[in-house]
Amino acid sequence: MSVVLSFTWVLLVSYLITAFVSYGYLRKARNLISYHFGMNIAMTSSGVMGISTGILLGSQFPLFFSEVTVVTLIIAVSVGAIFGSLVDYQTLLTGVSSGIMAGVMGPMLGAAADFSLLVVATLLVFLSFGLLCFSLRSL
Repeated sequence: MSVVLSFTWVLLVSYLITAFVSYGYLRKARNLISYHFGMNIAMTSSGVMGISTGILLGSQFPLFFSEVTVVTLIIAVSVGAIFGSLVDYQTLLTGVSSGIMAGVMGPMLGAAADFSLLVVATLLVFLSFGLLCFSLRSL
């Protein structure tokens, strides 16, 4: 049980580090980010982080559904607000609303998750944030 719990925290910290590094990369070039790309950044980052964090925490702590939902909601809304603030207040609002939706849906998926869904969620985080940073090069 302890190995699985420590693996959960390692994955959660890797999600947050990936988001932090991506934000730093995108912040350097924020004057190149248009309104439409900013909306995509805000929605993708908060959605992926909310769903993946909810799946991860919901599958590890199925008896604490309310607490997992609140923690996931806080993480997803925070990520959406931070990434949305790269452009303007409308993208910030879009990131927050997308974070609310993903923060509520993620723990529901996590309650029925198995190991294969955890792998898919982890790949989703790394690929999505990598794609956001890579798509900045095409501007």
